[in-house]
Amino acid sequence: MPDYLDPALRITPQYFVEELIDIPKLTELLELYSNATKMVTALLDLHGNVLIATNWQDSCTKFHRKNEQTCANCLESDTALAGALAAGNKYNVYRCKNGLVDVATPVIIEGQHIANLFTGQFFFEPPNLEEFRQKARNVGFDEEQYLDAIQRVPVYSESEIEAHFAFLAKLAEMVAEMGANTIKIKQMNKKVIQEHDVLASSFSKFIEMAPIGVVKNRIDNGRFLLANDAFSRLVGTDKLSLMSQTLRELIAPADRESFDKAIVGLPKSKAFGDLNVHIQVAPNSYATVLLHGVLVEETTGVKSIWTVVQDITESMTLQANLIEAIDKANMASNAKSDFLANMSHEIRTPMNGVLGSLQLLENQVTEPQNKKLLDASLTSARSLLTIINDILDFSKLEAGKLKLESIGLSLSQIIETIISDIGPTAHKKNIKLYAHISTDSNDQWLGDPTRIRQILINVVSNAIKFTKQGEVTISLTTRVDNGQRLPVITITDTGIGMDEQGVKALFERFEQADTSTTRSFGGTGLGMSITRNLLTLMNGTIDIQSQLGKGTTVTIALPLEADSSTISQPKKVELFPAPDLSGKCILVAEDNDINWLIVSTMLKHTKATLVHAKDGQIAIEKFATVTPDIVLMDIHMPNMDGINACHHIKQHSPNTPVIVLTASIMSDDIAMYERVGFDDWLGKPLEMNLLYKKLSVFQ
Repeated sequence: MPDYLDPALRITPQYFVEELIDIPKLTELLELYSNATKMVTALLDLHGNVLIATNWQDSCTKFHRKNEQTCANCLESDTALAGALAAGNKYNVYRCKNGLVDVATPVIIEGQHIANLFTGQFFFEPPNLEEFRQKARNVGFDEEQYLDAIQRVPVYSESEIEAHFAFLAKLAEMVAEMGANTIKIKQMNKKVIQEHDVLASSFSKFIEMAPIGVVKNRIDNGRFLLANDAFSRLVGTDKLSLMSQTLRELIAPADRESFDKAIVGLPKSKAFGDLNVHIQVAPNSYATVLLHGVLVEETTGVKSIWTVVQDITESMTLQANLIEAIDKANMASNAKSDFLANMSHEIRTPMNGVLGSLQLLENQVTEPQNKKLLDASLTSARSLLTIINDILDFSKLEAGKLKLESIGLSLSQIIETIISDIGPTAHKKNIKLYAHISTDSNDQWLGDPTRIRQILINVVSNAIKFTKQGEVTISLTTRVDNGQRLPVITITDTGIGMDEQGVKALFERFEQADTSTTRSFGGTGLGMSITRNLLTLMNGTIDIQSQLGKGTTVTIALPLEADSSTISQPKKVELFPAPDLSGKCILVAEDNDINWLIVSTMLKHTKATLVHAKDGQIAIEKFATVTPDIVLMDIHMPNMDGINACHHIKQHSPNTPVIVLTASIMSDDIAMYERVGFDDWLGKPLEMNLLYKKLSVFQ
């Protein structure tokens, strides 16, 4: 920029002419114009400074503007010409003080006159050489050279010069428009810079206020360029001291390799995250931090890494404590499951002796009073078994190990079997048991019939238990919920009923309406809790409406899918007589003498030859000797358990049926028996009818 552009020469409070007009480009354009037309051009600011000059006449450059007196005339002429333009003229024709004709047009940017475009240094008529000769003598020009220069000044008529005037005016407009655009760009740039400064300031404040560490490091040498207060506090080092260190130096040696890999990959990945490392916060003390870094290239081309450093020491400690607590809870849950499984096994084993003995006596006792006592004993034994099963089911539900089936079923058929099974109990209490089955819709569904039956058994058994007189009614209808047809089962009784508090307590574990209920009617209080949990597992609902002294209505909605397949009619509950297994040999592996007594007595009626083994090892040895047709195998035995014994037998005789006799009948156990190779299973206590059913296929 020329030296004369001091602040006093600004055309606006913000800009010089040179900042708004591209002088080199405009000079090039005017030179082309001058070369083509032989016209003189110039751009002058309002102070008379010549910014562009092309093809100027020697009379001006070598004489008029070289001499102090004639140069003053030039400046006076320029000022007068500019003054006329400032008055609003589109262009002005003016005879300068040195005798030549000049034409000027203003350059006006956003309403402000900032410069003038000139052409001129010509005559409208041939010059009077005597006048110019006299001027040469007066100011001391070389007369001959000066007159030669004057004679080379072109002469144009006014009509010839009109086109040049129009071009000059249009060019001034274009220059003004470009200048206006330049102002807009500069204003926009200024605004962007201001906004950038505001953002930078806000970002800086945000970084300092951030509750987690934020640092900036050079990518070439790793040195800190910036660290916020949170990071400084974390590592226990002031910011100034950090500037001579690197982030890598603060990272534990064992973690530096993973940090180096993240940094090396930055040129390609541009960022890294979730890098878990340990950072030194004091001598021999480290905090666990999570690093998130991003590569940033400054406008200067310098690359740096911005890294967020999150102290997760406390959360890691909490997580470790949580994991430990979960492990302990799992251990406790597993211990509880193991205890329940063992308890189930230990209770079922003597129950097998009790229930088995009672079943065997049932067909032998005929005297009415003894028969009545035997029936009471069987009922009590089966009630005890129901309690055991409830406890096991509840433990499986709590552990999330109970799985539901999805097979075809008929709810009306399930209700019929419940009426058949529970009817005798209601009859003994002189309670009428009714079933109302809606016949207006299809009764084919997909679900778990065993668990649905268990739900209904629990509810209907409760209704009968808590009804002293009157009736219990089971109703099956359907309703439409969100466009889907759902079955609804309602159980209504005329029993003792409950108050609001009793209804709330009904689903609590080991709870009944009150303690007097337990004393009067018995039970564990688990049945309804299991019912609700099973319904929750099925996404079903249960609603209870009850009035103390008037009875209870239980409404169960089951979100079952309709089954389009044909459901076969259920078979009536059959009583299986002892199958005739004459000529067959049955190997029974059972270490418990009472269990052996029960099963052997049941099997005597089959006329099969019985071979007894007290453990798995003996069972293998006797299997090799007698080659039995059927093997009944206990699981828990000394020396060798039933699992290994079955595995050995199946290796040597894969087609020999091996049936489990076990008190361990949880779902995981049964799945394991199938994997090992057992052909079937029978749970303890043994039901004689079921044993005969299983063996009937071999007669």
